Amino acid sequence: MQKLALILFLLGLFVTGLLGTETRLLFFWPGCLLLGLAGLTAVLRWKLRVSFQPSDWCLLTMLLLAGYVGWRAWTSPVEIYAREDAAVLMAGFVAYLLTVTAVSDSKWRLAIVSVLLVLVAGNLTAGWLHFKGRWDFHLVPGFFRSFPPGRIGGFFNNPNHLAAFLSFAAFLSAGVMLFARIHIASRLLLGFGILSMLAGVALTMSRAAMLGLGVGGGVFVLLALWVVWCTRRSLFKWLLIALLLVGGAAGGALFKVNADSMLTRQLTSPLGEDMRVHIWRAALAQNAESPWIGMGSRMFYEGCITHRDPESSAHMGDALFAHNEYLQTLADYGWAGLALVLLVVLAHLLNGLRFLRWFTVEKFPATGMLGSNALALTLGGIAALVATLVQAVFEFQGHIPITALVGAILLGMLANPGIESEVFRPRRIWGLRFLMKIAMLAASAALVGAAAIFGTADGYAALARYQNSRGETSKALAHFSRAVLMDPRNAVLAYQQGLALMDSVKPGMTKDAYLRTVEASLKALTRATTLNPFNYLYQLALADALDAAGKNDAAFQAIQRALALAPLYEEPRLALGIHYHRLKRYQEAEFAYLWAGKAGALNPEGTTNWLDSYRELLRQTALDAEKARNSLIQQQGR
Repeated sequence: MQKLALILFLLGLFVTGLLGTETRLLFFWPGCLLLGLAGLTAVLRWKLRVSFQPSDWCLLTMLLLAGYVGWRAWTSPVEIYAREDAAVLMAGFVAYLLTVTAVSDSKWRLAIVSVLLVLVAGNLTAGWLHFKGRWDFHLVPGFFRSFPPGRIGGFFNNPNHLAAFLSFAAFLSAGVMLFARIHIASRLLLGFGILSMLAGVALTMSRAAMLGLGVGGGVFVLLALWVVWCTRRSLFKWLLIALLLVGGAAGGALFKVNADSMLTRQLTSPLGEDMRVHIWRAALAQNAESPWIGMGSRMFYEGCITHRDPESSAHMGDALFAHNEYLQTLADYGWAGLALVLLVVLAHLLNGLRFLRWFTVEKFPATGMLGSNALALTLGGIAALVATLVQAVFEFQGHIPITALVGAILLGMLANPGIESEVFRPRRIWGLRFLMKIAMLAASAALVGAAAIFGTADGYAALARYQNSRGETSKALAHFSRAVLMDPRNAVLAYQQGLALMDSVKPGMTKDAYLRTVEASLKALTRATTLNPFNYLYQLALADALDAAGKNDAAFQAIQRALALAPLYEEPRLALGIHYHRLKRYQEAEFAYLWAGKAGALNPEGTTNWLDSYRELLRQTALDAEKARNSLIQQQGR
């Protein structure tokens, strides 16, 4: 049973590395299913063979954080947003506990590193395809990478997230290469792999990842030198020289190769004009509404719009994420959530450093062996964790399933690095182990159930969107109906179904068919705004359906709600103008269109905008005036 759990766990990690590379859950569900099955299999075994005892203090901090985030997800105002954080949380929690217990043996942990290296090879191959000109390459047929050309992304849509993943793998590989008990040929292959990963990070042109690599590399070098100084001091000089030569040569080569690319990026996206400053202000503004517990899981999806910085560029798109995991935590989970995150990080880093001390004080004097898989993974894990903590100041890799999963595995390695000592005996907390097993049972069962229900519904919705884009309206509506039936509390599905119904309205429809379609769309969009009253686009879509149904006063109220949710945006102001335009209240429509032109957030280029609508208004008023003049001439002629 334990080996089966380990195999399922490794498969879940691999599948998540292939597909769980973006924030939406559509491609993460297969990984959730495998991880949930792995957790259930492990819990059914109940008493697992554990090579070493984990730190109960680390387990306690993780349980507190998981419990708090789970509670906030349960009480968050928008279920579908909370579901995204909850799925990542539960998958990471299961991976953490399996790493602490069933995967406590260093041989199985090296198997995790092997899986990561296979994923690295796949990502670099996909990055090569990007670099060859196929910038929209996606692993799943029918889907495309939407990030602009110029920066490789591998299986990831965002290059910054590929850089975070490569950083994890690079530091773990560096620890294994220097300190693990492996063959010299394996060390040479790992060295080549590390250089390839560093080149991959450079080609992503992620400045935050490079900064994290620098800080994490500094921590790795200092810890490695300290361990050698405390154990085999005669090797200290040679290791120092080797690290300086290799690090200097690799860093110089990478800088030379990518100097032009980084200069180009600096010219197109100067650090002094980075949009992140404006996004951070919005996150702080959202936190001010509920400073202690936050607004709820992933509520910055809406907060970045409602609290948009007035000083930001009118052409800046919606941020969706704070591009700073600490401010994102503040906005969504408040000071309580941020304090628990920092407590978890501190407890695990201290336990990792405690292991290094034990190794130099007890383990090495007793064995005389510097080569240790546990030492290798602990050194690499600490450096990788520090690197991602630095990158998290500028990115949101913690919301990507695979990077969050690897981060949880790193924490698990540090919670149980392999201490076996009478002097450094871990303190037990009564009842904690039992609570962790119950929590893993609940999380695993929830993952399996969610993957079976919500994953199937997401699959139907994805098929419906694809069919709708091809003009297969009837098939698309049928699949939307099946998706909504399976997942009735999904606001996104209700909104998409409502839009698909409105799009199905065609000229020449009978009056009865028209009214039935509009009424069905109105019902779906009303449900969407009820499930998520914070999205201004849902309100505007509802207003269109209400106008189509002749309920103009209710449509006006929906537009007013959208204006309150997105006060700086052109879209709701434009919708107000179109509403008045439909009612032939031209003076009010003109005022609304001109007001839309002064918005602090303009519609993207190529979409409907205030100027085109205003020109249409002028054309129509001119035609109406000409008709009125012709009618007057005809009356005078009679």
